[in-house]
Amino acid sequence: MSSMPKAFQGDYIQSLLADKQMSALEPYLQAYYHPVIHLERGQQGSQQVGVSRIGGYPDLPEHIKWPLTQNGEYMTSVAQLNLTQIANEVGADRLPDFFPRQGLLCFFVGLDEPAYQIEHQILYIPEQEMTSIAYREPEETTILEEDAEQPFVPYEVHAQGNIEFPPYSYVDYDQLVNHDIADEKYLEWKEQFNADPDEMIGKMFGYPVSQHGDDYIEAATAILTGKHTYDTDKRRNWLVEQCAGNEQQADQEIEEMLMLLEIESDDDIGYMWWDAGVIHFFIRKEDLIQLNFDRTYCSLYSS
Repeated sequence: MSSMPKAFQGDYIQSLLADKQMSALEPYLQAYYHPVIHLERGQQGSQQVGVSRIGGYPDLPEHIKWPLTQNGEYMTSVAQLNLTQIANEVGADRLPDFFPRQGLLCFFVGLDEPAYQIEHQILYIPEQEMTSIAYREPEETTILEEDAEQPFVPYEVHAQGNIEFPPYSYVDYDQLVNHDIADEKYLEWKEQFNADPDEMIGKMFGYPVSQHGDDYIEAATAILTGKHTYDTDKRRNWLVEQCAGNEQQADQEIEEMLMLLEIESDDDIGYMWWDAGVIHFFIRKEDLIQLNFDRTYCSLYSS
């Protein structure tokens, strides 16, 4: 993971743990915190071109065609993120160093079945093309709107930055046992610190909402091999094979996998990811830095 954003450097984590008598966890949490950008729902509508938005339709340059599924159906636009706006709202001292500061990201998905390897496309509009974007409606009903039998309501979104510690599905419980810290004590502290902001609708980076804690290896395996299985050992074997037998490189691919975006189910917008779950998009950190959105992965989690 990248260096910690400036606002959280120094003794920041130590000070959070000291009054909870969990200082022994500092080395572990310093190694496994994730920067996170929370996305909060703003006003309804899409009147202003180019602002960050979830739901509704995107703002695109004229030369960009609306993404289609392999079957020729119109993909559904789920979000557009103005990276300059997000950077300004979050502030430089709370941004991870791999976050691109300019341009527009537009996220599209096809049918959200099955829950893995969901057909999708992420469009990146460079800053120099932002002056030519315009609100765009699809020529046909998009695939998820047809399934939901309604259009999705647009809401502007705003961002704030923080760091996030491992949730129950990702925490190393051996670390807690070794330092004589009860599971409940850590998880209660973690939930208090990482309480969701009001009107939160999604996030960039951070830890995925999950039950099994294997999202990163699933995404890395899918991106690099094109394969999917629920067998974690087999995933790792495929990944090691793809890395020419180099286990260290395979582990690095997993460690540097980023959750680019996660969007929650929301009645006001109309999103319902299976049984009130979440949809998330993953990317390799190296590809994000290079603004290469051709190798990404989309899946959803629902309890």
